Amino acid sequence: MTPGVTMLVSRYLRLIVTDICTKSCLHHFLLEFLGTTLFLSASLSALLMLPLAAGEPGLDLISVGNLSHLSHLSHLAPPLSPVSPAGPFQVALVFGLSVAMAAVCVGGEVHINPSVTVAMALTLRLRLWRAVLYVIGQLLGGVASASLLLGLSRDLTPVLNQVSSGVHLHQAVALETLATLQLVLVVLATVSIPLPGVASPLLAGLAVSLGHLVAVRATGCGMNPARSFGPAVIMLNFNNHWVFWVGPILGACLAAGLNNLLLRPRRSGDWWAELKQLYVLTDKQQQVALSHLQ
Repeated sequence: MTPGVTMLVSRYLRLIVTDICTKSCLHHFLLEFLGTTLFLSASLSALLMLPLAAGEPGLDLISVGNLSHLSHLSHLAPPLSPVSPAGPFQVALVFGLSVAMAAVCVGGEVHINPSVTVAMALTLRLRLWRAVLYVIGQLLGGVASASLLLGLSRDLTPVLNQVSSGVHLHQAVALETLATLQLVLVVLATVSIPLPGVASPLLAGLAVSLGHLVAVRATGCGMNPARSFGPAVIMLNFNNHWVFWVGPILGACLAAGLNNLLLRPRRSGDWWAELKQLYVLTDKQQQVALSHLQ
């Protein structure tokens, strides 16, 4: 390795370590952890306690992510669908309100979703290493919330995202992609347009509710890898778990591409200037940039 390359790598590593160790970065990491834990603890606990429709005896919990196990109830009278008509709306309302509540509690700048964090990095609103740290905090929040749910129930199957019977994997990925796409587009719009303080969390909550209305019957609606990851870790059930990563991340990438190329396009010179400003290299630039991060 040539001295020039060694110096460049050393400079990058010094910038990364220095940036990660700032109070600002660690503070945001803790906010992502706390916000994700609050969001998922509220939404998943409500989902865990959500009863089946009246007239469906013998079951106490509903699994909106995997409906196939209810097919044996089809002989009951009167005939009922696996989820009551209010079911999807209740789930959508719970998740939408929960994400808005968590965002308001810990601050509107939190992402609470690895998909949103990926889009922020791709649109040059966040450094890549910070994005990785935030995602780690979100995943830990997902695991922490799922662990707390063990106090409510020993079986977290009702909150485990699974592809429903009869739904092909490519269809599940497409639904997860579309649901996440609209959510990330809303989030990117709210950070670009000046809005009143609580408007952004409420709009994000509405987008989360919309995504659940679209995909809840087919996949349980992941949209958020941290939401899918926590229960999967606790239950040690990773069956088709890749769907709940590929779909949301693909939706985030598509949303970032649409934002950069069509909705809020940058000139190539502006894009390059913002990229250099975000990933500064010289010692002087590091000192100036990091001073604003304190």
